[in-house]
Amino acid sequence: MNKQSSLNAILISAMVTVVVVVGLAWAAVAMNWIHISSSPVGSRDAELDTRGSSLGKKGGDFICEVTISTPKDTLNSEPKVYNDMLIAGLEPEAKSGWYQGEYSISESRKGAMRMEGSKAFVSRPAMFERFGQMITQEEFTIDLNDGAFVQTLTFRDGTRRHMIKGVCAKYIKAPFQ
Repeated sequence: MNKQSSLNAILISAMVTVVVVVGLAWAAVAMNWIHISSSPVGSRDAELDTRGSSLGKKGGDFICEVTISTPKDTLNSEPKVYNDMLIAGLEPEAKSGWYQGEYSISESRKGAMRMEGSKAFVSRPAMFERFGQMITQEEFTIDLNDGAFVQTLTFRDGTRRHMIKGVCAKYIKAPFQ
């Protein structure tokens, strides 16, 4: 075998390898195995766009399967524990969020939203008495990685109590796209 034919074989092999690698990379992006985002890594928009929830700037609704643990009379009383379903929403453009709550955050009285990593925190100040104590704040979190939902009440004396815990998934309204 002469030197020229060996060089041609090496060049052709290299070109075929490059074409195959580019084709496989294109297929991986097309099948959403690899995500390419135009937002800078670590930005709030990048978090909302890439966390598997496809929230984008318009936000999203979630359906959550939760366990509610509510004291009957006072905080020290035996809690009433039951399972339920609820809807929650995050609105990144408005920096707000809501869930079908019974305390201070609801769809008509939204809380302020902030992002920390993959977790959305929604809180709202409160000033009412329940369970024999003054409630000063309500907060809920949704982890966009695993869907974990936790709702917490803060009382005047600084104690915090988780009332609702569960898991959420993206809720898509018709028309389904």
